[in-house]
This record gives sequence, structure tokens and C-alpha cells, in this order.
Amino acid sequence: MLNFRTLILLALLPALPVSAGLLPIGSQRQFFFDDSIIETTQNTMRRLNPAVKVTPNPIIKADKPWEHPVMWIAWVFFDQKLGKFRMRYTTGGAPTATRNAQGQIVENDGGAGNLCEAFSADGIHWEKPSLGFVTFEGSTSNNIISPEKHMAYLFQDLHDPDPARRYKAHIRKGEVDQPGMTFSYYYSADCYNWIAYEKNPTINMGEHVGRWGPTDFIGWDPIRKTYAVHMENNLHMNSAYKRRSIGRAESPDMITWTEPETIIVADNKDFPDTEFYTLPVTFHEGWYLGLLWNFSTANMTVVPHFVFSRDGVHYNRDYRQPVISLGSNGAFDSAVVYCDAPPIIHNGEILCFYTGSDWRSNEQLVSMEKGNAGIGLAKLPLDGFISFDGARLEYSVVTTRSLTVAGDALYLSMKAAFKDVASEPCDVRVELLDGRLNPIKGYTFADSDVISTTGSNQKISWKGNSSVKALTSKPLRVKIYFKNAKLFAFQFK
Repeated sequence: MLNFRTLILLALLPALPVSAGLLPIGSQRQFFFDDSIIETTQNTMRRLNPAVKVTPNPIIKADKPWEHPVMWIAWVFFDQKLGKFRMRYTTGGAPTATRNAQGQIVENDGGAGNLCEAFSADGIHWEKPSLGFVTFEGSTSNNIISPEKHMAYLFQDLHDPDPARRYKAHIRKGEVDQPGMTFSYYYSADCYNWIAYEKNPTINMGEHVGRWGPTDFIGWDPIRKTYAVHMENNLHMNSAYKRRSIGRAESPDMITWTEPETIIVADNKDFPDTEFYTLPVTFHEGWYLGLLWNFSTANMTVVPHFVFSRDGVHYNRDYRQPVISLGSNGAFDSAVVYCDAPPIIHNGEILCFYTGSDWRSNEQLVSMEKGNAGIGLAKLPLDGFISFDGARLEYSVVTTRSLTVAGDALYLSMKAAFKDVASEPCDVRVELLDGRLNPIKGYTFADSDVISTTGSNQKISWKGNSSVKALTSKPLRVKIYFKNAKLFAFQFK
């Protein structure tokens, strides 16, 4: 009997004329996140691969007279129109806190700074252009953004064919403990000059007390074919569920929105103090890949966990470790890693931008000279969130369920183990099986050419032959043997 995940996969994968029980994957890339396509495994386990922080980190320094030492991401994305990364960030003074004679905490927020914009070709090295918008000490030669040109809750909309609506954003009004919170919708051709929707606000809480927040407008969801938003969906502690949770609302047109439905709550596998702030997601090969903000209220820390989904509603949280770890004591990101943007897939890598800080509460600040916050970046190889890791001396084996495929060749995304006295040579071979689990002639283990190097598109061959075109109309299983390697994904194309 097919399990629930298999049914979801069958519903979402491209329709092909196949027999009952087969998984029609076509030419879509297949990951090893869960058992949806896996029939058996031997001598292997899945591993969450933490993103590696770049050096130097933080990636943007306060090196201009109008910048202040504490820096936070406002938003960041790869701008398809400009062909470069685009970021807006805030700068402020370093916060401090003390206790008065009555033992109460008195905070000094360090003072407000400026909102600035920067651009980058690679996400690591950033240019601060002369925008000419704001006068600072008698000159407009700076990268400061004036308030009327900045919008929060912003996303790039590549679905809308109208170039005048390339960028979409919102302004939120209202307080946590007051009714009537609203969101008003704006659009722009350049991210500087904004046009308000004529019937704002588009979202109105009415008489209800509470809020969406923190909120992440996802933009166009290409899987569910709708606009979507994730938010902290417990009316900020004013609901029956007294822990922060994640909700989702949808809109066909950015104007009319559904009521938020809760999609992620803490469960008995989480620590009792676990709550969730928000969920930035990206879309990749039919999957939702997200960085769920996990808030520990006892420790006052925030870290992102990797989550994934086929339908945007039911998220798998099997991997309950930080995908970006906190920094060591004294580091700018030792208390908080806020992933302020979805993971960005670019040039064969996954880029995770974040704001890190060394405090989360005013009480933490009391014992510190001053607080610090900065803008960091951590990276993974393409497909690299989850892997099957191979053994050193004996083959590990992964066998898929029965599939129907499309394409001329089979490609594997993998990483060879580092060469060391504690490892042996990387050895990866692929065997193709028929519907009765028999090795297909010409595609057996003995025929397979060895793959021994890292790559996201390693073409598989058997005695020099890589063509699988004759097999695309038949059910087959992929059986991968591997030592001293990590397996990320495979694809027929």
C-alpha cells in the first residue's frame, strides 16, 4: 500500500502514462530528504549538512561615516533585472543595558542609524554605490535610502508580466495589543519609486487584537500557483495556542487573502521552550525548502532548522539541528542567527544570508559592555542540505522504488570524501534494475564506470555508454553503491 508521502509525490510529480504503483519522476531532480522515492538502504544514514560560514564574516563592514557598527538585513535577494545581489540593511549604535536602583533593566538602544543599499556580484564582496538620494554632511554621494523609497515585506515578482510591478511590498500599520492592524500593498518598477494600490489596505485585522509577525511574503508560489505569505500565526501570544507558530495565507492576485491557517507548531519532539518565528522558503525542483526560525525562550537563542515540503502545507522537520550554527562566545552571531531571506540558489551553490547578534534579551545586555550585530553568509553546495553518507571500507547502498523516467542520461550529485589516512578512495557505481529487481543487461554493477570526484552533475556510464534512452518507457529502479562519498541527488535528463 502506498504511504501518505508517496501519494503526495504522485499528485505533484509530472503526469506520465504509467502503471499503478510506479513513481513518474520524468526528468525532475530527485533528492534524498525522505523515503518518498527510496525502497531500501544498506550501511548508510542521512545527514544534515550544516552550511559553512564564509570568511571573512560578517560580509559587510560599517566603514562609512554614515554607518554605525550594529548592522541588520532589511531584505536581500538576487535581482534578475540587474543581474546581481541586492541588499538593504540598517545600521545603528551598539545597544547597552543596566539595572537601576530598583533592579529594573534600563536599556539604551544605541541610537537610530541609516538605511543603506549595497550590490554584489557574488554575495560576498559588496559595493556601496553613490545613490544621490539623501544629503549627509552636505553631500549626496552615499548609499543611504530615504524612507519613502524603502519598503518592508518586499519580494521580486518574476511571475507578473507587467514590468511596472516587478517588485511588490507592503506597509504594516497597527500595534500588537490593538485591533485593526492592516497591510497596504505597493508595487514598483525599480524598488525606489512606489505606487500604492488604490484600494488599500488589502489585509485588515478588523476588530481582532493581534498581528501577523514576523511576516515573510513569499511572492508567487509556482507549485500551488498562487501568491503566499508565512507569518507568526498565533496573534503574538493572544491565541489559545500560547507558543509562536507558523501560518500560511494565500492570494490569487495580492489583493484578496485567505485567513491564515497554522501549518507548523512545536510538538513533543521539540524542547518544551521551542517556538517558531517565521519561515522563509525557496522553490527548487518541485520542493519547498525552508529555514525555520527556532526560538528557545529558556536560552534566548534563535537558530534556523532545515524543513521541506512537497505541498507547502505539510512540512517535514526530521532534522532538528541548526543548519547554521551559533558562533562561539564573543562572536557577532553567538546568540541569534536570523535568516532574513530564503536560501538563494546561485551558480551551483545555496547561499543563506542572515543577521547575527550576540544578544536576544535586555537582560543578556546587562552583563555585556555592549551588544553587537552583523550580516553574515553561510553556504552549501547545490543540493547539499541532506545527504546519504557512505561507509569507508564496505559499500553503502541506496535503492529507489520503481520509477518511470525521461531523458538521455543519468546524473548524480555527490561529494567525494576528503583524502586522508582515515579514508579510502571515493568509489560510486550505479546499477539499474528492471521491474523484477533484476539487473538490466549492460547497466549492471560490473558494467558501471566508477565516479570518484565531487560534482553536482556527474554523468553515469556503463563501460563508456551513458545512454539510458532505451529504458525511459520501462519501469526501473536505481541502485547506487558508494564508499567514501556523500550522495545528494540524481536526475535523468
